[in-house]
Formats: sequence, C-alpha cells, structure tokens
Amino acid sequence: MKTYLNYINGTWMTSQSGELLDSIDPATGAFVAHTQSSTARDVELAVQTVSGAYTGSDWGSNSHRRASALLEWAAAIEVRKEELASLLTLENGKPIREARVEIAGAIDALRYCAGMARNVFGRTFQPAEDNFGFIMKEPIGIVAVITPWNWPVLLLFRDLAPCLAAGNGVIIKPAERTGAITAELLALLADIPEFPSGIAALITGLGTVVGNALVEHPAVDMICFTGSTAVGKALMQKAAAGVKKVALELGGKSPNLVFEDADLTRAIETSCRSLFMTSGQICMAGSRLLVHESVYETAVDIAKTFAESLRVGHGRLETTDMGPIISEKQLDNVLHYIEQGRREGRVITGGYRLRGAEYDNGLFIAPTILDNLSPSSCVVQEEIFGPVLVMEKFRTEEEAIRLANITPYGLSAGVWTKDVSRALRVARQVQAGTVWVNGYNKSYAEAESGGYKHSGIGRARGVEGLMEFTETKHVNISI
Repeated sequence: MKTYLNYINGTWMTSQSGELLDSIDPATGAFVAHTQSSTARDVELAVQTVSGAYTGSDWGSNSHRRASALLEWAAAIEVRKEELASLLTLENGKPIREARVEIAGAIDALRYCAGMARNVFGRTFQPAEDNFGFIMKEPIGIVAVITPWNWPVLLLFRDLAPCLAAGNGVIIKPAERTGAITAELLALLADIPEFPSGIAALITGLGTVVGNALVEHPAVDMICFTGSTAVGKALMQKAAAGVKKVALELGGKSPNLVFEDADLTRAIETSCRSLFMTSGQICMAGSRLLVHESVYETAVDIAKTFAESLRVGHGRLETTDMGPIISEKQLDNVLHYIEQGRREGRVITGGYRLRGAEYDNGLFIAPTILDNLSPSSCVVQEEIFGPVLVMEKFRTEEEAIRLANITPYGLSAGVWTKDVSRALRVARQVQAGTVWVNGYNKSYAEAESGGYKHSGIGRARGVEGLMEFTETKHVNISI
C-alpha cells in the first residue's frame, strides 16, 4: 500500500501530525492508499512557500511560461491516462469508462487554459481629451482550491487550470477520500521545470482542519470550493471575516423538462443516464424528471426499463454502468431518502441495497426511481447525491417552469422539445446556470458554468472562469 505525502515548496513531506488517512475502495472495502492527515502548521508552511514562489518568480507576468507549463502538464497526464483512470476508479468507485472521460476532460481543461494564459486581456478607453484609462487584469495572488471526491480530477482542473493560467499561486486541498489520485497528478507537475518551485502545493487532510485553516489564513486571497451547499455556506461565513473572494459551485436538484413533442425515448434515457452516472453522486445530475401528463406513463416505462438494464458492479469491469456509493455514511443517507420516498409516494423500481456475491463487501444501491411525491417533499427539494430519480408530471408549460424552479437550487436543467420557440422561452425562465436543449451534461472547457440561488457563486470555465481568478485595476494617465 502506497503512502502519499504533502507537496510543499517543491518537496514531498509528511505532515506535522504524523497521522494518516485511509483511502478505501468503496466497491470492496479494501485499502487503496494512505494520505497525510495534515494540520494548521502544514497549512502555514504551504502558504509561506507558495507566497514566496509567487512573489519571487515571474509566474504572474510571464504568460508564455504559464502556457508552456500547462501544455507540458497536459502531455504528461496524457502519457499516463490509463494508469490514472485505473487509480481513480479504485479510489472513487466510478466505472473505468467514466474515469477515462474524466481524465480526458482534465487534459482538455489544461490545453484550453494554456491558450487562455496568453489572453488575460483588459481594455483601454479615453474618458477625456487629456486622459487615457487602462483596465488591467492581474492575478489575485494566493488561491486555495478545495475539491470534492465525486469528480476529483476534472473538477480540480476545471478550477486549477484557469487559476494557474491567470498567474496565481495555489494550494490544493482535495477531499479526504481522493487524495491519492490528486497526489499522482501533482507528481507530474513536480517534474515540469516551467513551474516555479513552490508555486503549487498539495495538502491532504480533514476539511475541518486543513480547509478551515486555509479559509481563515490572512495570506490566502481567494477560496475556490466545490462541494455541498451546507459546507459552502459555512465557508462563506468564515471567508467574510477576511473579506476574501470566494468562488463556489455547490449542490443541485436539476430538472429535465420533457414536453409531449419530444423524442421521448432519447429524452428519458439521456435524462436517466445523467442521473445514474457516478451513482447519482454528481452535482449536475438530472435528479428530477418532469414529463408532460400525456406521455407520462410511457415515460415511466422507458425509465424503468433503462434503470433495470444498468449493470451495477466494480468500476474496473468494462461492462459496469454504475459503481458503488462512496461511503457507508453516504449510503445510509441515500437509503433514508428512499424510505421517505417509499412512505410518501411510490417506488417504481429499485429502492434497496444490493447484497450477495460481489456486492457483500461493497456499497451498492439498485438504481431507484420514485414518483407520486408532493413538490414540497424533502425527496423532491433536497439533494440526495445518490442513484435516486424523482419523476413528476405537468400539464402546461407554465406549470413545468414553476415546478422546475420550486427548489432552492439552480445549477443546471434540460429542456426537451421540438418547438424551438418553446425551448427558448423555457430556457430563459428556468433558473439555472446551464440549460441544455435536447441534450444533457454537455460540458466544454470554453463554455461557462455555475449556479443560481443555492447552487453557488461565480462561474467556472470559459473566459469568465479565467477572469474569476483575476483582480481588476484601473490605471489612469493624464497627458
């Protein structure tokens, strides 16, 4: 079993606590690796060294260097992509096919941001005859990037790539359960000379210790966090004391709105796939399926058939469609919601923990579909983060929009119709940062994403995602 160290000041080192965290395969319960259980003293050392590398190098002003560094990192990951995908599957549980997609997405993010590193542009203007103004974009300084366990590679690079492209120093704090894959990726950065020694640091540990220390440290200028809404709210409160900039992508309860004229089979199967991928442990999961009443029963049959066709098992098998839940605690939470749904509504399929044979040592739940629930039910309103789809019916376009917007979340949504005018009307009225029409989960490095309402603050990816990691300065010249 490998023990991974923290990466600080260009050196791999143990934490000052001397304690370790366990990385466990959720499909078998077997140990995968150890990572460091770090302390506030480790955070202090990391902040000092990243600050020194940031102020003592040309990283923030040399866009060519940043572009070259990011391209080399992408190339290094490309060489080891299959090995990295296998470790991701082992540590996280997701199917190997999905892990390959995630690694490829990280490579794409690096390559896109390598080009954007040379396009951190501002603007000029002439406010008076004897004055010129320059609006400049500068790096923020030291950024803490705190990542989740569900898509630990793509969501890391979605934020890390633009953060580095904009010229910042960075401290990475991965989720406790996915420190091994993060450390392997940072090991590839360590071998690239274009990165100034110490410009990036990795600290593994508990969020209540390492995360809080990063948020509260006066020399950390920005917190970039992906995770639950509850944790995001607490983080905002702590960051407010230091008036730190925050960028948050939080929870979701995303609806797919399927109208009567939609390609029904494609709409329902795509919506189901968006929910059951990563075993429903994805913030953009299409966890609510709203269907016009005239085609609702047919939609139920299609959804049920799709869910029951999914092959649940260990992610390393090429045939696996859905892997395990990440932890016993999360599994119990998902089962609690299912039982609530059973009491309040109807279980169409699934609704139980899988047992026997290869399932006994793992954390597996059958793909589950519920309906006949009140819009006020906690099963409809709250993020479950598991393979649980809630189906609802509507009569009119107005009712569909009202139901879509009824939860406190607003991360993403799907609209399924052949009527272009209706698609645009509904897309404009649904409160979500991303709305897909006749598709779902189509994500691109060049397209901004983020949330409305309790789903977050700020935008990732695209031009705005790059600019999240910059400060704006006005320089005025009198002639």
